[in-house]
Amino acid sequence: MMNQSISMMLCGGLIRVMQGFAQAAPTLLVGLLIASILRYYLGHQGTRRLFGGDTLRSLPQSWLVGMLLPVCSIGVLPILFEMRRAKVKPGAMSAFALSAPLFNPLSLLYGLTLSRPLVIILFALGSLIVVTALGLFWDALSHRVPGGEENQDSNEGLESSKTTDHLIGLRRVFATFVHFSRQTTGMSVLVAFVAISGLALLAAVLPYGSMQHSVERDDWWAPLKMLFVAVPVYATPMLAMSQMGMMFQHANSPGASFTLLILGAGMNFATPLWFARHYGWKAASLWMASLSLIVLSVSYAINKPLVPPGVEPAGHTHAFDIYANPLSTSHPISLSTIGDLVAKEIDISIYASLIALAIVAAFGVLFRVMKIDEASLIASAKTNSFASSMQTPDAPVRRGFDIIVPPGVIGATILGGLVALSVVACFAYYPSPGECLDEIGMARAECLTAANSGQVDHALFWLPVWEDWSRRMEVGTFLRTGQVRHYQRMQGYLIRKKLELLEHELEHDPFEPDETKRVVRDILATNSRWVRSFRPTD
Repeated sequence: MMNQSISMMLCGGLIRVMQGFAQAAPTLLVGLLIASILRYYLGHQGTRRLFGGDTLRSLPQSWLVGMLLPVCSIGVLPILFEMRRAKVKPGAMSAFALSAPLFNPLSLLYGLTLSRPLVIILFALGSLIVVTALGLFWDALSHRVPGGEENQDSNEGLESSKTTDHLIGLRRVFATFVHFSRQTTGMSVLVAFVAISGLALLAAVLPYGSMQHSVERDDWWAPLKMLFVAVPVYATPMLAMSQMGMMFQHANSPGASFTLLILGAGMNFATPLWFARHYGWKAASLWMASLSLIVLSVSYAINKPLVPPGVEPAGHTHAFDIYANPLSTSHPISLSTIGDLVAKEIDISIYASLIALAIVAAFGVLFRVMKIDEASLIASAKTNSFASSMQTPDAPVRRGFDIIVPPGVIGATILGGLVALSVVACFAYYPSPGECLDEIGMARAECLTAANSGQVDHALFWLPVWEDWSRRMEVGTFLRTGQVRHYQRMQGYLIRKKLELLEHELEHDPFEPDETKRVVRDILATNSRWVRSFRPTD
């Protein structure tokens, strides 16, 4: 497998790291925002209560909270910092750290179009089993292993401050923004690069296309093979869902799919390192070994029962190309090649997130240079200022609507708003069938025209766009009508199978125009039935 040049390994690793950081930008911003809300609004007591406190429900409650918040395995790390600061139980931290990156409303709905709904539900329940078993073990182990330093600096820790003047109002909003900004230039970003370094390692070890014939359904070793690939992987929830769907579409191993979901999306290189830093290497090693054992046990238990009926193994898959080296021997190693391959995986939402991250980081640098932090804001708060707590004896009496709203109420409202926003975003990300058909019409025209005229690269660019909109149309239909008819699902399955055949023809060397045109004609015949099934009838 190591038949790559050093320059190809380095450039391929650089491409994967840049792609990974870009993909992580949206959920990293969300994770930093949630961490700041926990710090300044919920506080220690509210954060512990959010994750179940010391009760028996802490593990399933942490799992449920993780399922609702839209973060990835990198975005969850800043939240872990605040959870530890609030002295949340180690088992609850472990449960949240593994469950939050797996599912959110967007990815869960997307997953329902990729496989049988029962499979997605069973995978969600399987993740609950994993995090509960691991959390119980971790809680038992943490009582025997002394914890690390709390790392509560005098400049941090609102509740540990000696001053009785707490930040409220506009000053607390500003303190939240200051902390949010400073974290984008601090440990959180450093940890993010540690997390995506696993992608560079995989690009160096796995040559281009080397995973296309791995983890087949009848391969008994498939879940174990996936274990070694999934541990260094960083994958967003949507990417993990799409890969899981491709694995079922190509009749790959369901057990390997579960392993990829839990370990690939649920954690990254930085997750065990974070636990090792705070609980010791021995405890973290036991945590990692227990996690691997539990995941493998569940994977082998579901491997045969969840094999999709009536689907023959394809013998290959492109689901894991994103983890292998993106450079083949035919790619020239140049800056333009690197730029093109990175840009290929970035859409408008990621560009917007990167711009927002850069702006916030600029403020973070400014605040660090000016030495503006939590301690300075508390020290400068005045008793008679609008932004002060007014809890001192000489504070004026508040009247009318000029009241102090408990920070826990504000924090819970903000977190509830984030969850509601992610639900509303489902309707924006999965538009109505009519709007989807308009987008599909444009992608179809571009793809098939390019295929007929021999413009292979142009056709390959629009083909996944077409396929993505086909799935989004099914989810949009489900959101608005409460169902996707079996006939609609079958027509969607057929059109995607035909698109896969077209992709194979376009990638065939040498290019065969006549065979490609025949596949295009088949697609047009299937497309007409598929489109009619989703058009509203008067």
